[in-house]
Amino acid sequence: MSAHAGDAGLKAAQAENFDNLNDVVAGSAFDRHLRFFNFGYRPLDGETPSGPSLGGAFPNRDSAQLLFEVVGDTDLTGARVVEVGCGRGGNLWLLRRSYEVAQVIGVDIAHKSVVFCRDRMPESNAAFIHGDAEQVPVGSGIADAVVSVETSCTYPDIESFFRDVARILKVGGQFLYTDLHDVRLIEPFVATLASLGLELTYQRDITANVQASRRDRAARQKLAFGDHDSADAAAMKEFVGVDGSELFDLLASDLSSYVILRFTKTADVTPPAERFLTEHEQAQVRSHAAEAVRLLTIPSASGGNRPAS
Repeated sequence: MSAHAGDAGLKAAQAENFDNLNDVVAGSAFDRHLRFFNFGYRPLDGETPSGPSLGGAFPNRDSAQLLFEVVGDTDLTGARVVEVGCGRGGNLWLLRRSYEVAQVIGVDIAHKSVVFCRDRMPESNAAFIHGDAEQVPVGSGIADAVVSVETSCTYPDIESFFRDVARILKVGGQFLYTDLHDVRLIEPFVATLASLGLELTYQRDITANVQASRRDRAARQKLAFGDHDSADAAAMKEFVGVDGSELFDLLASDLSSYVILRFTKTADVTPPAERFLTEHEQAQVRSHAAEAVRLLTIPSASGGNRPAS
């Protein structure tokens, strides 16, 4: 099987899985309010959280706080923001609620997530598009900011995603990015983005904060998915990252780091045909994407089997 064919299969599996997750919560008491799927961020003792203050009754506070930490002190007043991998729209809803953005555009590979977003945010300054993160179906140089929160770890060709981020952004625009990555790949990713005209302005490891969120919130978030047979229950544990899951173990591993990265696009660069990532690095990316999709697949909805790693 070629790498391209394998990539297509992984992306199809990811799209199907998130469509299935939308079906799992559809019609439940949680459906209307379940806008976030990310692991969240919990401020540690003595730490001042970024962003607006959230009331005690705010649902998914840790997930919202993760976005605030990613944005940090970035001025988004009057900005057009594109989120790649928007899921059920929580981040873009929160940006419209808490920052004076002019327009939000969400792109997601899962059709049912896009339908949910369109239903919940029908306003004229919000648009949602069904599309591939490695070939984002929006124009070049249209965005003041591109946001990506905890989704790129499932992209088998992450360099194509980075190239599209650079294409979409205006010069002076911001790439606001966070995910769980193999520590060996973070430096090559930063170097790739630098070669595409994006200057790193902020980097922070937030693994401990994400671990704290999972310890406190994961079991409660799992309630949104209801009761399932043993195979599906294991997948749900992975999806919310409960203590003892393989994904939680990755957070505790020295081999992985959950990192916030912010970049400013300093120049328009015409990328070469040759890849910046080495063949070995690309193989690592594909392997990690396959593992992430495997862990998050709901067995009963995929014929009883998870994709092979």
